[in-house]
Amino acid sequence: MHFPMSMTTSHLYTAAESRALDQRAMEALTVDGFTLMQRAADYAFACILERYAGLQAVSVWCGKGNNAGDAYLVAARAQQYGLTVQVVAAEPVEGLAGDAALAYQQAAACGLTVVTLDAADMNFVARADVVVDGLLGTGFHGEPRGSTALALQLLQPITTPVFSIDVPSGVDASTGAAAPTALYADATASFITQKIGLFTGAGTEHVGDNYFDALGVPEYVYAAADMGIPRQTFDAGQLAALPRNTYKHQRGHVVVVGGARNMPGAVMMAAQAALRVGAGMVTVVTHAAHTNAIVSRTPEVMVVDAEDETVPELLDKASLLVVGPGLGRSAWSEHLYDRVVSGVAADKPLLLDADGLHWLALRGNSSGSNLFITPHAGEAAALLGCSSLQVQADRVASVRALQQQYACAGVLKGAGSLVFDTDQVSLCGHGNPGMATAGMGDVLSGMAGGLMACAATGDAHLLRQCFNQAVLLHSAAADQAAARLGPRSLLATDVIDVIPQLLSEAPLPE
Repeated sequence: MHFPMSMTTSHLYTAAESRALDQRAMEALTVDGFTLMQRAADYAFACILERYAGLQAVSVWCGKGNNAGDAYLVAARAQQYGLTVQVVAAEPVEGLAGDAALAYQQAAACGLTVVTLDAADMNFVARADVVVDGLLGTGFHGEPRGSTALALQLLQPITTPVFSIDVPSGVDASTGAAAPTALYADATASFITQKIGLFTGAGTEHVGDNYFDALGVPEYVYAAADMGIPRQTFDAGQLAALPRNTYKHQRGHVVVVGGARNMPGAVMMAAQAALRVGAGMVTVVTHAAHTNAIVSRTPEVMVVDAEDETVPELLDKASLLVVGPGLGRSAWSEHLYDRVVSGVAADKPLLLDADGLHWLALRGNSSGSNLFITPHAGEAAALLGCSSLQVQADRVASVRALQQQYACAGVLKGAGSLVFDTDQVSLCGHGNPGMATAGMGDVLSGMAGGLMACAATGDAHLLRQCFNQAVLLHSAAADQAAARLGPRSLLATDVIDVIPQLLSEAPLPE
C-alpha cells in the first residue's frame, strides 16, 4: 500500500478525461466498474485506518453517484472492521443505480442502517473520529442543489476531520472552483486519475493531504490516452552544462527596466536573481536616484539612467528584456514603458511583469513576437478584461485565453501556478503560502530573465523550456527556504539565497 502522493502518472485530468480513462482502465484490466469501486474503497479505508490512530466511530455521508458507491463500500468495510458506523444518505437510496446500487446493497448486507438527512444524529457526527465525504464527486459543477446542498450546510459547523472520496464535495474537479458550502477536507483520496481541480485555485485549500492510487491501471493506458496536463517538478539535470570555454557574452545580457522613484527594491531583486541563475551580464534601466543603492547591494550590476540617450543602444544589444519590476503607473512609468517596448526588435525576447502588465493591458498588444508574461490573478483579469474571480473560476481556461489574445507564453501565478506556451499548459508541482509576499514576483522575473538570456539564441522552443525551468526553480527554492524559515517568515530574497544549492546539482562541464 502506498500513501500520500504515490503517483504512477505525472499528469492531471479534467472530470471528462477522468471518465474516459476510467473506461480505458476497465478495458485494459478486463474488469467491471464495481471491481474498481471495491479497490477504491479498500484503498480509502486503508488510508483512513492509517491516518486516524485509535479510530472507533465513523460517520459516512453518501450522495447518489459512483462517489456515493465508494462511500457505501467504505462504510461496509468499517462495519466489518468492528467500528461504530453511522451512514447518512443525502439522496434516497431508491434512486441509486448501477454500481452505486450494488455498493449500497453490500453495505445493507453487512447490517448497516442508513438514515436520511432529517434523521441524522449530528451529535454522533460531532463525536465521530472522522466524517467520510461521499456526497459529490467529479461530476459536480456549479452550485450544490437540493438535499445535497442541505447536507453540506449541516456539515459546515462540524469540526470533525473530513476524509473526502475522490474530491471534496463542492469543489469542481476540472477547475478547482469551490462553492461557498464546499467542504474543507482533512484529506482526500483519489483513484485512477489526479484531478486538476485539486492542484490549482481554491481546490488547493479544500483538498487537505492528497492520497492517490491508480488501482492497478498500467502506465501505458495513460500514455496512449494522450490527455491531461503535466505536473512538473524542478530537475537541475535538465539544465544544460556551461561549456568550459564559455565567456560572459555567451551567457547573455539581461536588461531589467523599472524601479520608479519609491520602488528601487524590485529592480534590485530582479537583477540579483538574474545574475544568481547564470546571466553573464545584467543592466538595470531605472530612476537615476537608485544607482548607488543598487550598486552597493550588487556591485556586479550595471545601472543606466532611464533618461539616458544610450538606452536605445543598450536595448538593441540586450539578449532579453525584463520590463515591469517596480515600474509604477505614473507619467514617468508610462513614458519609460512606451520608450522601451516600442524599441524592442520583433524577435527580441521580452518578459513583462508587475506594472509592465498594467501597461500591456492598457495598450492591448506588444511589438515583440517572443513575449512572456507573469501575471497573478488580478493582473490576468486586467489583461483579459474580466474579474479575478472569473480567472480563478477556471485557471486553465484563463491561461489559454491569455496565450491566444496576446500570442505569448508565461505563467499564471498563485496556488497551483500554471505555465503555458503555444501548445501546452503545465502545472508547477512546487509552491507554498509563504510565497504570497512582497518581491516574490520580482525574483521570479529576474530568474526567468537570467535563465532565458543564457539561451537567447533564436530558438523559441529552448526559450520556453528555460522559462518553464525558471518557474519550477523559483518555487522549489521557495519551498526549501520555507522549510528552513517557516512560511510566515519567508522573504523574497531568501529564495535568491537558496538558488545556488539547487543549481549545484546541474551538470558540470566535461
